[in-house]
Amino acid sequence: MKPTMPPRFTLTELASRVGGRLRGDPETVLTGLKTLDEAGPEDLSFLVNPRYRKAAAACAAGVLLTSERLAPPRRALLLVQDPYMALAELLPLFYPEATGFDRPSAAGAASEFSEQAIVSPSARLGSGISLGPLAIVDARCVIGDGARIGAGVILGEECEVGDGTVLHARVTVYPGTKIGRRVIVHSGAVLGSDGFGFATSGGKHRKIPQVGSLRIEDDVEIGANVTIDRASLGTTVIGRGTKIDNLVQVAHNVRIGEDSILAAQSGIAGSTRLGKRVTLAGQSGVAGHLVIGDEAIVASKSAVYDDLSDRSFVAGIPATDHRVWKRAQAVFTRLPELRAELRALRRRLEELERRVAGREER
Repeated sequence: MKPTMPPRFTLTELASRVGGRLRGDPETVLTGLKTLDEAGPEDLSFLVNPRYRKAAAACAAGVLLTSERLAPPRRALLLVQDPYMALAELLPLFYPEATGFDRPSAAGAASEFSEQAIVSPSARLGSGISLGPLAIVDARCVIGDGARIGAGVILGEECEVGDGTVLHARVTVYPGTKIGRRVIVHSGAVLGSDGFGFATSGGKHRKIPQVGSLRIEDDVEIGANVTIDRASLGTTVIGRGTKIDNLVQVAHNVRIGEDSILAAQSGIAGSTRLGKRVTLAGQSGVAGHLVIGDEAIVASKSAVYDDLSDRSFVAGIPATDHRVWKRAQAVFTRLPELRAELRALRRRLEELERRVAGREER
């Protein structure tokens, strides 16, 4: 077997892919895309955060991908308006094997079924799909063209998987769940499990049947070990283009608007509605039955207990306007000092009161 040849691109070729401008020799050949501390003379590296300017200026990379605002002097540069978007475009060129499974099968490609996959005779399978070992496709499932179903994935009865969607190994999809087109779901995710619903009487908890469904719209990405509950009645909805990080919990009957971001270990309690382009930072939480407005931002480790208006930016427990929270934090760090000052003022006041009382007695 021949060794895999590293990719080779001229700076001009890369610039044409991302609509970039060049500083340096346009015929420079690059064979890798690496971090600032790992890149060598034949590698492209990237600068997207100003805190790494010094490292970028000193690194050994042949060319830096960055913006005009961050461009270091005396370096060969590939300048773009949005370096992150350009990086997303270029990474698959340099690492086609690593990013291959996240892409749908090529148009017209033959389907590939592992002999160990189990498919119900009543399932409907599109063209060019891939089924890994021990994947299970239950009765009346529908899988769209070009979908990739990894090893050990379980699709319960009457699930739907859209065109070009990728389910990585060991994803579990409960019956009746509908997944749109070009969705990516990472390993260990559980989609459509029962919501946490119980009626309590006399100290005993009786399960409320969860008979609703889960709908995941197009272009969503769901991280590893995410759990999204089906609705008790109706539908839990993950809006188009939403991106969910690892270890996130979405409870029953939640509705998430388009293009929202949920960072790792965040959680949303039942029946809460998030607007479009909402951001929940890491380990933040939202209580149940709330309405979170469009483009609201919840800072990390914050807890939201009330509705939020559009474009709110909140932090803390309970969450409040982030500017108020910052001022409160500034005071909090000085509490020992302020306590000592308060005690000293109290002693001075008591001394003054004693003196005044003594004069009045005379």
